[in-house]
Amino acid sequence: MKPAEESSSPPTYNVHITESKAQENSWADNFSNWRKKHISDFTFLISLSLIVGVLAGAAAYIFKIAIHYISSLFIPHIQDHTVNWWILLIPVGGILITGIFTRYIIHTNLTHGVSQLMRDLKHHTYRLRGNLMYSSIVGGSFTLGMGGSSGAEGPIAYTGAAIGSNVAQLFRLPPEMIKALIGCGASAGIAGIFSAPIGGLMFAIELLHIKMSVREILAATVASLAAYLTMFTCKGFHPDLTFIPLSGFDPDLIPTVVCLGIFCGLYCTYYSFVTSRMDTFFKRISNPWRRNITGGLILGIIILIFPSMFSVGYPVIGNIINGDCSALAKGSILEHMANPATLLPLCAAGILLFKCFAVASTNCSGGVGGDFAPTLFAGSMAGFLFASLCNNILGLDLPVGIFAYLGMAGVMAGVIEAPLMTIFITMEMTQSYRFALPLVVCATTSFITVKCIAKLAGIRHPLVIHNRWFTHGHPEPTPNSKE
Repeated sequence: MKPAEESSSPPTYNVHITESKAQENSWADNFSNWRKKHISDFTFLISLSLIVGVLAGAAAYIFKIAIHYISSLFIPHIQDHTVNWWILLIPVGGILITGIFTRYIIHTNLTHGVSQLMRDLKHHTYRLRGNLMYSSIVGGSFTLGMGGSSGAEGPIAYTGAAIGSNVAQLFRLPPEMIKALIGCGASAGIAGIFSAPIGGLMFAIELLHIKMSVREILAATVASLAAYLTMFTCKGFHPDLTFIPLSGFDPDLIPTVVCLGIFCGLYCTYYSFVTSRMDTFFKRISNPWRRNITGGLILGIIILIFPSMFSVGYPVIGNIINGDCSALAKGSILEHMANPATLLPLCAAGILLFKCFAVASTNCSGGVGGDFAPTLFAGSMAGFLFASLCNNILGLDLPVGIFAYLGMAGVMAGVIEAPLMTIFITMEMTQSYRFALPLVVCATTSFITVKCIAKLAGIRHPLVIHNRWFTHGHPEPTPNSKE
């Protein structure tokens, strides 16, 4: 009789869990009822957008610090005038660690964060998992810090969206307000990582295609500004890319800038075609371990040839746009093979050819990264190569640094197909607003060129890789939402 009595009594542990959950629900419901009586939806949304912005800005700062710390363990050891064979295995290790983390620890697919966020919004999946508030940062830090030739914007946009979603869920907000805070969080993440508040706002409007009323636009603006100021305060009030041109822009160069835009548009078509084919290639590798190792080895071989593609590459971009092009060939095996007179243009051409392979090998093989920053890197190479060829072949005297800067906007606008966001991000991250006119001309020309090529080729959907994933889905669907 005694064992039966013991077995019939309810476990104390379950009682405590039930009581704790009931108290939590009671607190949230009581606050929600009080808030509806005393605080309007507009005021509360603006207040929460400020909180989400600060949190997303802090997350962006932590992400940058983590990438910088991990990459600093390797970049200083890249030697000039020698072959750095050890660098071949570092990206393999980074993608393997990321794959283990995503498959066996958090059980969540984190690749192509912007694409997954677009798909979540399309399917009205607004209740994002809590682990997305930190998991993309952890996975992205290992991928990018250990050589992943990609960007930090995809992971931080998804992180910011998850922060907005979970803050909204905490206060029992309705689906429409959760969606608004997801947009605020994504905007704040982009604003923080690029130090571009208007660019972050344009990201939500132009790329995520979120229909916003005046209320939502104001909330996203507050979140973007809060993230920007948080990041700017934490990192010491200096831009990510310092651009100090030796001269101003001559309006007579506008026709040449149009030619640069066409050149960028043609390259964007090649870039998108290669990333699309590489995506298909990695989809056919069903074994995740084999996919991780294959992508890491392809990436490692490319970085062995062009070490300047190690990680995000902002320091290299900064050197190029300011006229110091020696970083292109640092540690490259081409130093021993090419003529010194043609070494730098040859390196730029090689980087343009293989950058898309490196990006796809990072993002499609299991790494966690974004698609925006690589286009800025490739754009600086396209502008440098264009100006160098014009100067050497046509005898012109184009400012190489300025054209490298304009090429950043040209390639990003053509690949991402978001010219407004591109123009503001390029201006804001360098704080060079006086080049607005040539930036607009280059970005718009590249965008139109890509659209014309797509129409002539009979392509109905955009060439950009993230829109194709958004349309056709992800090869490894993993539920990222709460049931």
